[in-house]
Amino acid sequence: MKTILVPTDFSDHALFALKVAASIAKKINAKINLVHNNTMPSEGYSNTYYYEDMNKEIKVMKKKQLDNLVCQDFLKNIDVKKYILSNMKMWKIVTNKRFKNVDLIVMGSHGTSGLSEIFIGSNTEKVVRLANSPVLTIKSELKDFNINTMVFASNFYGESYAVFNKIKFFADFYNAHIDLLKVITLKDFEPTPVSRKLMEDFAKKFKLSNYTINIYNAPSIEKGITDFSNEINADLIAIETHGRTGIAHLINGSLAEDVVKHEDRPVLSIKIKDIPANISGLRWYLEKIEEIGSELKVSSSGIKNKHYPKFAII
Repeated sequence: MKTILVPTDFSDHALFALKVAASIAKKINAKINLVHNNTMPSEGYSNTYYYEDMNKEIKVMKKKQLDNLVCQDFLKNIDVKKYILSNMKMWKIVTNKRFKNVDLIVMGSHGTSGLSEIFIGSNTEKVVRLANSPVLTIKSELKDFNINTMVFASNFYGESYAVFNKIKFFADFYNAHIDLLKVITLKDFEPTPVSRKLMEDFAKKFKLSNYTINIYNAPSIEKGITDFSNEINADLIAIETHGRTGIAHLINGSLAEDVVKHEDRPVLSIKIKDIPANISGLRWYLEKIEEIGSELKVSSSGIKNKHYPKFAII
């Protein structure tokens, strides 16, 4: 990990994120790209007599704010590159050719009680959905950012394998315990022996040693993730997202965005870009059932509907 992107609107929440980014950068000797988006008046106003002078004054003021921010003690000995952009949508910043290949994005975000939708705030959920880089969302000030316990919530189908190495990097770096979590709901039912076998195979594939397997029943996947994380007082939640296309049991549309929006603890979200060839969540699931069915004495008795297989436990 070499480059961390931190957007800022100079709010407290943006400052919380920058402090966490600085803590990570110091540990791994990474540089920080600090970006401010300067939103100017609308096009109609831009044609007025005063627009050019006002634009210059605002740019000077924002540059001074950015310079003062970089001079903070917690950024000493870190290579910080400053950028001031004009009228660029947040999700366009993270897909811009200058920033789309950063190794990590650290963003501040308001909780559900946020009073305004400013640059840092509701846009964070959009970044989670669209950014190709991992996104670490910070909701509050963390004086000593450290990860002792990490929850990785997943369906543990084939697509999950594509992103876990990036999550494992954080766990290994902080020597964190990983709680592998699969939430079971009435809608997304799965026999416990099947879930456990999928998770055991996943742990074996990545040679995990400091981990536990957790199968948790809840009325919704989001509530299961938050309730379980609260019960064990997790330091961080890691979750994968498919971006605009939800194709698996666990990752269903805006799940990752909802977790980021409603969860107060740090959330690390990673977009799945490359799904193994010819394996969707459902196909992987059916192939895995056939593979382990004899071991668990679970036999497929047909497809109840086009989304979920029906099981007979014998």
